[in-house]
Amino acid sequence: MAMIEQLGKYRIDSVLGTGAMGVVYKAYDSNIARVVALKTIRAELFGDHQEEELVARFKNEAQASGRLTHPNIVAVYDYGETPETTYIAMEFVEGTSLSALLVAGTPMDLNATITCMSQLLKALEYAHARGVVHRDIKPANLLITSDAQVKITDFGIARIESSTLTQTGSVIGTPSYMSPEQFRGETVDGRTDVFAAGIVLYQLLTGSRPFVGSASTVMHQIMNEMPVNPTERNPALGKTFDRIIIRALAKRPEDRFPSAQAFLEALTEAHLEHTGGAPLTEEDNERTILAFQRPRAKEVPEASQRPAHASQPGMTSARPADPAVRTQPTTFSAATVTPWKLEVLPELQVALSTQVGPMAKLLLKNAAAQAVDVDDLCNKLLPHIPSEKGRTQFLDSARAIKKKLGISTISSFTSTKPPTGGTSMQSALGATQTATSASQLPLDQAIMDTAEQKLTPYIGPIAKVMVKRAAKATGNRHEFFRILADSLGTEQERLKFLREVGE
Repeated sequence: MAMIEQLGKYRIDSVLGTGAMGVVYKAYDSNIARVVALKTIRAELFGDHQEEELVARFKNEAQASGRLTHPNIVAVYDYGETPETTYIAMEFVEGTSLSALLVAGTPMDLNATITCMSQLLKALEYAHARGVVHRDIKPANLLITSDAQVKITDFGIARIESSTLTQTGSVIGTPSYMSPEQFRGETVDGRTDVFAAGIVLYQLLTGSRPFVGSASTVMHQIMNEMPVNPTERNPALGKTFDRIIIRALAKRPEDRFPSAQAFLEALTEAHLEHTGGAPLTEEDNERTILAFQRPRAKEVPEASQRPAHASQPGMTSARPADPAVRTQPTTFSAATVTPWKLEVLPELQVALSTQVGPMAKLLLKNAAAQAVDVDDLCNKLLPHIPSEKGRTQFLDSARAIKKKLGISTISSFTSTKPPTGGTSMQSALGATQTATSASQLPLDQAIMDTAEQKLTPYIGPIAKVMVKRAAKATGNRHEFFRILADSLGTEQERLKFLREVGE
């Protein structure tokens, strides 16, 4: 079917996504020279009763979002009807749904988690103060922009004060994120969104949803059971986070945080306690932005492995299908990787992520391809860790992993006994520290700009952060470019990159 060219006063430029109910277009309002996302419903696919209900929800979404003007809420500009369709004109957001950025079993970077939740809770507090309860807060309804700004979308089932639509007696929402009172069909208030936000927080902290299974199983769990504490799935967290989750997911609304603001204050205090009161640094902010980068194309599963989900309004995509949820923290297989790597790589990825954030997976995958044993692998990773404290912490984690897995040095040419003066990992740490302390003057900015320009086509937006970190590790031009080359996936890419930068 050919794409329409005009809808009302809007010129249709492209299709952003399609779903069971309709299509989301990128469109242009020539009257005020504004690009919009045009969300439509295909009335012909539904019977009269269904069409009436869908149109009512569409109007509800326009009314709910239309009264909200907040940087973390997708704005709604217009509502319209034609003989063929009904539409909402919305803010056009260059972003990706949070659901597409989550990795099952892998917690989100903690600073990124706090950044995301802070914006979400501020937006909810704003909406609740204006009589709007979203009722369907979940990762798929949170768009993340390239600079880590959160945008809540899809107010289609929101409850508005003085509105009779879906106010009582109906069960509407997404089961895994619904509150007990939603399952009971009771009138809801802002504490329902607090409950759903608690589920999102749990998922970010642990890499897992707290309630899983069939719809009936999830309903039973939400109504009667508390999930495993976050610290049992992510021991790096403090117990304060357990207490926050317990309160946010309380079965009775009166036992939860009374407002999104109260939730935010408790979460902010827990984060400061976790960091010892240290404020976020520039590097923390870089890690947050990196954590919310769209997965690289080669990491997206095949179409047959992608979970089915509707595209989100206001979200753009560089590919025909929207980004899929990545389901594993690593992509190593027994067919291509030796047994010791299969055993140790998932553990090392967690340890490395603590130091370098979401680029850990890429660095580990590339280094593992060349490593002959665990110590050699760690040696190759050390230059990518920017601080002496971070390198020490990583090596301590690596030793604990080796002890846990019963692994010593397993190279065919390296003794299993530590060499005189310490293990090879210790020697590498010393060598890295010496190279750092004895480095030359800081690299010329022109060199760093050239490096970023040449590296970006290979690894995308993380090139900027990789260049900064390599520059912190050494002031030697040749060592600087070698560290950057090590971040590339193949020997051919490494050699080509070095030629391009004149090495």
